[in-house]
Amino acid sequence: MQTTACIGGPTARPDRADSPTHNWHTGAMDADEYQRIAASSERHWWYRSTRSLLRQLIEPHIVHSPDAICLDAAGGTGATGAWLRTHATTILADYDDTALHLARAATPDYRPVRADLNHLPFADDAFSVVLCVTALYHRMNPDPAAVVRDFARITRPGGLVCLMEPAGKRLWRSHDEVTHAARRFSLGELRHIAEAAGLEIVTATGAYSFLLPPAFVMSLIERRRTAQHSATAASSDVERSPSGLGGVLSALAAIERRLLRHVSLPFGLSALVIARKPVDALPFTS
Repeated sequence: MQTTACIGGPTARPDRADSPTHNWHTGAMDADEYQRIAASSERHWWYRSTRSLLRQLIEPHIVHSPDAICLDAAGGTGATGAWLRTHATTILADYDDTALHLARAATPDYRPVRADLNHLPFADDAFSVVLCVTALYHRMNPDPAAVVRDFARITRPGGLVCLMEPAGKRLWRSHDEVTHAARRFSLGELRHIAEAAGLEIVTATGAYSFLLPPAFVMSLIERRRTAQHSATAASSDVERSPSGLGGVLSALAAIERRLLRHVSLPFGLSALVIARKPVDALPFTS
């Protein structure tokens, strides 16, 4: 599979991605999880709500230009970032073959590129928007701060870097095991990572705050079960939303989105940071 080139896209950096010593990872999630996401992303309440949330918070800050190009970094099947195509040519970068195949099948005009977040194969100042949703927390990304610094490198001056990650370190659950998670972030941590990369914060907020109480209870129950019994098989949240509950959660998410039009939340089950690369940013040096 083509790993770095993208016809009409940003200049690749083969010295970083095509090196003989470059190690392509086996994937941040099990192939079955990608299949579940692809099958449910159009109807599952979380994916539908997250797309609406991202559009609401990001679109007002996008600077449009004829040569604009967006990056859905570690975009998996495209479940959360495909809407960027309404604004500009959009490249989906992921290092999992299953995810890339599913993204291409679902959205033919996506431009999939096999790429590792730790070795991004794109030129400096290539993208108008870089979106990264629930990827920095994966085991395969040992230094999230370094990844965000590289996001800043490949973002054009005045462009946006948008990060959304799981929050609540005490809320670790079996779903984290399914998705090969290594960490969760506080909102302050994610904001600090963006600022340390030289980015200016546009918006920083918690999301899905209404899920904190039930998530805490479920996490507590799972920890007690694990302590009392041998480890049980991890399960995915994507496949176990009870019938009817999705509508309730979608309604609660819509209420929260209306609230987020006016205020930012200091907490939530997710942390979301939108930052802009300064117009007068100095060129990055390797």
